[in-house]
Amino acid sequence: MINEMDRFLGHPSGGLDGFISSYMERVPFENIDVQNKVPISVELEDIFDKIITRGRGGFCYEMNTLFRYYLNAKGHDAYNVSATVKNPDGWTREGSHMSTLVRSDGLYVADVGFGDLPVKAMPIRPAEEAIVVDDVNGRYRAVEAYDGFEVQKDYGNGFETLYRGGFTPRKTEEFHDNLMYNQQHPDSIFVRKLLITMPKSYGRVSMSENNLTITKDGKKEKFEVDSGNYRKFLKEHFDLDVEIKRLEK
Repeated sequence: MINEMDRFLGHPSGGLDGFISSYMERVPFENIDVQNKVPISVELEDIFDKIITRGRGGFCYEMNTLFRYYLNAKGHDAYNVSATVKNPDGWTREGSHMSTLVRSDGLYVADVGFGDLPVKAMPIRPAEEAIVVDDVNGRYRAVEAYDGFEVQKDYGNGFETLYRGGFTPRKTEEFHDNLMYNQQHPDSIFVRKLLITMPKSYGRVSMSENNLTITKDGKKEKFEVDSGNYRKFLKEHFDLDVEIKRLEK
């Protein structure tokens, strides 16, 4: 399994940052199975088949489960933790995001399943000692907060929290209720909206059921998505070959 992942990821080198960038630049964050009402499996063999064998992507429970396994097999001390996402309307369902932390000379966020993070690890530090990670998509940092940490992004007026997480290792089965919620509940953003996104050398490409958005050098260009062009967009920008039922209507 590890040899196949190495080949799929282009035999990444350069330590933790190399593994993160190789993964994120090859595997899109996407919730197509949720949109198609295909049950999500978080069994390692099923995730491997979906992402590595069939060339798909996934959302946090799939992406960070597989990536944690890969990092540990490559000699890193990685584990998954629960986190809560902040959006313009407030905090989402408590603990519903799965993130990945790595212990080395300190503690690092190595989350490949969020959709808007740098392609590098973020060291967790006290706010006054925070290390800013500069990325083509913005400036990010991870800071100690309360009994855990916060992942933050600078939107131009200072850093804003993307999510807060804890330090306690969590097993995959501990996310079962949140996994069920995020693939079935009508209030889940993954049920309500199509979300596909991937970092690029020039910025980021994202797709919803309505628009394809290409961000280059901070400037956004949008293209309307419809039943006639979405398969072309999926292949061209995300290397995905899959039907999305809601766009076939």
